Amino acid sequence: MVMESKVLISVKELKQILNKVTLLDCRYRLTEPDYGFNEFVKSHIPGAFFMDLNSHLASEVKLTGGRHPLPDIDILKTRLEEVGITNDTSIVCYDDNLSGAGRCWFLLKYMGILNVRVLNGGFDEWNKFGLVVESGPERKVPPGHIDVKLNSDLIATHEDILNQSNKHKIIDARETYRYEGRKEPIDKIAGRIPGAINIPYTELMNGTVMKRKDELKKLLNGLQDGDILYCGSGVTSCVNFLAMEYIGIRPKLYVGSYSDWISRDLDVERDQD
Repeated sequence: MVMESKVLISVKELKQILNKVTLLDCRYRLTEPDYGFNEFVKSHIPGAFFMDLNSHLASEVKLTGGRHPLPDIDILKTRLEEVGITNDTSIVCYDDNLSGAGRCWFLLKYMGILNVRVLNGGFDEWNKFGLVVESGPERKVPPGHIDVKLNSDLIATHEDILNQSNKHKIIDARETYRYEGRKEPIDKIAGRIPGAINIPYTELMNGTVMKRKDELKKLLNGLQDGDILYCGSGVTSCVNFLAMEYIGIRPKLYVGSYSDWISRDLDVERDQD
C-alpha cells in the first residue's frame, strides 16, 4: 500500500497497520487542563497512550520561555520509554485538530525519533469511519530505550529572529485578528513580532484534515527552508510546520513563540501602529 506521506497517515492506512504502530493521543484544550486525559479515558483509538500537553510536551512556565516552553527532555524521554518507545518504533500521533499531535511529532523529530507521522483528521476522522474505539486507562507495556540525538536545526530562538536580517520569513500562525493586534484573548500584549507575515493554521485545514498538497503549495508559495514559524505558545504553529514538511519545505519553530517574545519586552507591531 502506498503511504500518504512521511508526515501524515490516513485513517484507511492506519487501520491496516494498527497493530504495528505505537499510538500517542495528544488531545488538549488550553482552557481545560484535564480535557485531554478525560477524553482519553472516555474513548480512544485501541492501544493508544496519552501524552499531556503541559506535563509531557512542555515544561513549567517561567518568566521567559513562553506559555508552553520546550519540555525537559529527560521527562519526555522517560514518558516515551514508559510506553515502550525506542528510536526505531513506528509512531502515530493524533488529536482533534492536528496541533497537539503536531507538537508531539515535532518534539519526537527534535529528539531524533524519525519514524513518526500524524493521523490526518485525527480522532474525529477515525470516528467518522465508525471504527473501533476503547475506553479506560492505558495498558502496561515493557519499557523502551531511547538514545536522544537533539536536532537543534529545527528550533529558532528570539535571538535568531532578531539577528536573521530578513534572510528568512517570520510566519505568524495565529488567527488574523490576533496577528493584527485588534484583540488578544490570551497573552498580555496584543500584536505580532515585527515583520511577520500571517498564515493562520486554520487556513491549512478543511475541518480537521490537512488540505491537499496542491492547495498547500498555493497557500505557502514563496516560503523556503529555514523560515521561522510561531504562534502564541508553539503549539498551533506545529500545524504550519506539518504542512510545510508535507510539501517539502523545512522550517524552524520558535517554540516560545509570541508569549516568550513579549515576556522579554521586545518590540511588537500592530496594524494601528
